[in-house]
Amino acid sequence: MVREIDQSEFDAVIAGTGPVLVEFYATWCGSCRRMAPVLDAVARELAGQAEFIMVNVDEAPELVTRFDVRSTPTLQLFRAGAAVGAPLIGAYPEATVRAMVDTSLAATAPSSAQLLAWAPDACTLPTAERPFRLDEFADLFARSLREVERPEPTRLLLDLEEAADDRARDLAARETSCCSFFTFTFSPPRGGVVRMQVDVPMEQSTVLDGLALQAATAAGLSR
Repeated sequence: MVREIDQSEFDAVIAGTGPVLVEFYATWCGSCRRMAPVLDAVARELAGQAEFIMVNVDEAPELVTRFDVRSTPTLQLFRAGAAVGAPLIGAYPEATVRAMVDTSLAATAPSSAQLLAWAPDACTLPTAERPFRLDEFADLFARSLREVERPEPTRLLLDLEEAADDRARDLAARETSCCSFFTFTFSPPRGGVVRMQVDVPMEQSTVLDGLALQAATAAGLSR
């Protein structure tokens, strides 16, 4: 339930919309060995809701420096490519680790206000019309979305059923006309699926967080 990755995989793994708990560990660390059954138990309990990852600090010096890992084990939660909250340093019981992840899971359970939040202030669509546009996206995702991928903070990949190609292109064109920072790119249909790629500038990455959350929620992929 807890899988080990190397630093070349790290950014892609933590870029998803769901929570990812990373343990920075060392093979020589006694506290890390004590944490192994704890993480396994929490990972089994929360299977399908969060991902659990191990990174060997001796083989990932760039990540050690990047995240200022000074001791092992260090547990850090990530969402959408960014660290969430303070790390846990040292060995902790199951209840503490579970609570750390549960806090993030509660944050991903969207209210109506959260689903509307991705419609940015820069949007020129009249405020009264925004809920209807969001409903169009929600219906598209609920009916046609196959997979959501977030390879980086500024890019979202949405695989849709090929039958939704025309509808998705029309919706993307209308969204671009009122929110010009969006860039929608469509790949040719393949295997019954068409990919809609959504790119935004870095300063609008939180808007993409909301769109990714709405997509996963509408399609039932968020948990």
